[in-house]
Amino acid sequence: MPLYGTLDITRSPAGLPTLANLDTEAWALPKAETMQLLIEVPRVATDRLLPKAMHPALPSYVGLAVTKYSDSPVGPFNLAMLRLGSRAGAHPRGFLLGAVASTEAAAKELRARWGFPVESGEVKFLRRHDRVMGTVKKDGRTILDCALVDPQPVSGTDVQYINWVTAANAPLDGKTQPMLIQVDPKYTFHKAERGKPLVGAFDAAAWNAPDLKLAEPIVGTCCTVDTDLPRIRFVMDPLKPVFQGTRRIRESRADD
Repeated sequence: MPLYGTLDITRSPAGLPTLANLDTEAWALPKAETMQLLIEVPRVATDRLLPKAMHPALPSYVGLAVTKYSDSPVGPFNLAMLRLGSRAGAHPRGFLLGAVASTEAAAKELRARWGFPVESGEVKFLRRHDRVMGTVKKDGRTILDCALVDPQPVSGTDVQYINWVTAANAPLDGKTQPMLIQVDPKYTFHKAERGKPLVGAFDAAAWNAPDLKLAEPIVGTCCTVDTDLPRIRFVMDPLKPVFQGTRRIRESRADD
C-alpha cells in the first residue's frame, strides 16, 4: 500500500497563513543566488510533519535553501527555507515546513500571496573563495548556520529543483479553508556549482519541525538563476490523495 503523511492541517487552521484570494500576480526574480543543501533525516520524525494527502520520500530527506534575491517587487531580500522531501502522487515535491525572510515587507507578501509559513529575521548569504555560507537568526538567536563547501562548476542541466507545496487558508467556492498550494518556479541557469553540505547549527523547533534530526548529507548546489514566484495554478485537498483532491485554478502561467 502507498505510504502517506499523518498531518491533518485542518485541525489547526488558525496557525496557517491566510490568502485573500488565489489570483496573486507573478513575481519575476532575476539573477537570484540560491544555495540548496539536501540532507537525509530519520523517517521516524517526518511522517507527522507531512500532510495526509502526500507521500513521504524514501529515504527521508530535507532541503535547506538560502537565497539572495537582489531584485524583487518589494526590493532586495534574502530568504531561507526548510522543505521536506515528499511526493504528490508520482511527482516529487518539497513541502514547506518553515521560512525566514530578511525584510518584513517580503515576509508579509510571501505569506499573503503564496501562503508561505514565513517570518522576518536576519538572513545572510555570503560567498567566500572556498565556500558559500548561509546564516539565519531570529530574536538574536542562530537557528541555522550552513555552508556549501568546495563548490565546483557543473552544468545547469545537472541541477534539478523540484516544485514546492505549502499549507494555507484560502478562499475557494465561497469558503476560506485549509488547502495545499503548489508553487512551481521556473529557472534559467546562469551559473551552477556543486559541493559538500555542511551544517554547523540547526534549531529544528524554530523551523516548525520539532524532533527533526539531520543525518547524512546528500548533495549541495549553489546556482545563479533567473526565477520567479508564479501565479497559483494548482491547489489540493489536504486530506485526500492528490489524484482525487487536486483542483486546477488556471490552465497556464499566462492565464489571467
